Amino acid sequence: MNINKFKAIFVLFIAFAFGACDNDVDIDIPSVEAPVVVSTTPSVGDSKVKAGEVTIQVVYDKNISFATKDIDKLSLAGGELISANVVGVDKVLTIVAQLGRGANCILTIPSGVVTGPNKMPAPEVSLQFSTIDIGTTLVNPSAIPSAQKLFTYLVDNYEIKTLSAMMADVAWNYDMSKRVYEWTGRYPAINCFDYGHLAWSVAGANWINYADITPVKEWSDEGGIVSAMWHWNVPKVAPATGGGNTTIWTGEEVMLSDWSASVQMNSDTDKALFANAQVGNVIRVTVKDVANGAQGSFKDGGTWGEIATGTDYFDIAGDYTLTITEEILDALKTNGLIVSGHDYTVTGVYVDGEGSTVAPDLSTGYAFYKDQTAFDAANALIEGTWENQVFTKDLASAAGYLKLLNDEAIPVLWRPFHEAAGGWFWWGKDAASHKAMWIAMFNYFKAQGLNNLIWVWTTEGNDPDWYPGDEYVDMIGRDIYSKGTDVCASEFNSIAAKYGSKIVSLSECGTVGNISEQWNAGARWSWFMPWYDGTDDNGNPIVHADEAWWKDAMDCEVVVSRDQLPSFK
Repeated sequence: MNINKFKAIFVLFIAFAFGACDNDVDIDIPSVEAPVVVSTTPSVGDSKVKAGEVTIQVVYDKNISFATKDIDKLSLAGGELISANVVGVDKVLTIVAQLGRGANCILTIPSGVVTGPNKMPAPEVSLQFSTIDIGTTLVNPSAIPSAQKLFTYLVDNYEIKTLSAMMADVAWNYDMSKRVYEWTGRYPAINCFDYGHLAWSVAGANWINYADITPVKEWSDEGGIVSAMWHWNVPKVAPATGGGNTTIWTGEEVMLSDWSASVQMNSDTDKALFANAQVGNVIRVTVKDVANGAQGSFKDGGTWGEIATGTDYFDIAGDYTLTITEEILDALKTNGLIVSGHDYTVTGVYVDGEGSTVAPDLSTGYAFYKDQTAFDAANALIEGTWENQVFTKDLASAAGYLKLLNDEAIPVLWRPFHEAAGGWFWWGKDAASHKAMWIAMFNYFKAQGLNNLIWVWTTEGNDPDWYPGDEYVDMIGRDIYSKGTDVCASEFNSIAAKYGSKIVSLSECGTVGNISEQWNAGARWSWFMPWYDGTDDNGNPIVHADEAWWKDAMDCEVVVSRDQLPSFK
């Protein structure tokens, strides 16, 4: 074929083809508007966004495209970008970021970084929100420096590190923490003690006396953090169902440091007041202004010798008691009683249970489970009720013992009235009584100068009506047993979202997922505390955290042990 003729045909073909394409564009492909944002999570202006690793979603009105390499074109004030992508054909740009606490955040997506159909550039987006800040000031403005220093440390470490803790076996020791050390070569950072045996903590007690703070002080002196709770045992029945309590003496008598002062109840009138006392009743001495190292004393009103073995000068920290035996009852009726000691003030002497048809029995007569006691929490703050007498007396006694720790500047993670909404303890009757008792304890302890306490409230997960209020709570705890890692992580995230201004701890646990797994799943507890081992009703062993569990925990880089703690003095 002639080459010039071929060129002419080819030019005509090309012209025809382009002409056809121009006609198709004009007729078949419509113009497409740029994608626009219809919603975001968090929403614009949200002021309660949780700090830490957060997923941000920007939802457009049509399918979008985003190149993951363009993450550098995004900007985030108040945090750091981790990732950004659109999965498949979708309308959602998902951004993962690390947000600081109390931050004013602005996420900016410049124009054209996100595109829609036909590569139409989306306009610039600016999303503004702020994260919740966790306050570093304790709810007690008079907190001692060591307590404030400990709390600041916990806040600074929250969601970065988690502290190990162990519950004392029964109450007043750190034997279980020693076992953790034997297993792992490291002590837990925290040891939790229990004031549950307050009714049995009397002078001459052969197995527990809370006035002897040796184990607590030893733990603190070794650099450990002290936690304490209170399985509050109350009488199973009203202590005086038949005749009420008898007042022997009231007033104010200062027990001088030279041991010279006393309250003498040995007149014929006084002895007559003891006439109706019975074996098993309790003589109760109420006190105030107890100095460190104070001692009390029960003496025979006629001979001035000790009224019974072990009652002559014993350490006290608050109200103290004497259970009446046959020997003591005979001395009371014959000679009366003298109360002495040094460095405290006596405000009253009473016989509890006088005339009762069921005399109090410390071995069987106390309980903390609601279905085992007639104690009605709704009456605890109503004057004139036996519940109020017990509540007031025990509160004063506990305050006296805690004061011994306050005087040593030992800060305490204080967790009273735990698991209230669970309903199994007497303090879990209803939300109203629980909150009232919590606030009453808080105010009383504060008035008593207990400025070493960090107040930890335990949630059952879905009990906002039971919460005493931000002004009475420093931290939130959650007790979890027999649950896997996923449940633990879900509980943490749920509670942290509800109480965003408070740090959250796994305040009790047993048979739960490994700490390494929980941490990786997002359960960033401030601390975790397994319960001590025991046996069930059939004598079978109950193991809450075995050697393998503890080794996993102590092998985690994020787990803090006692040797890694700073000084809080």
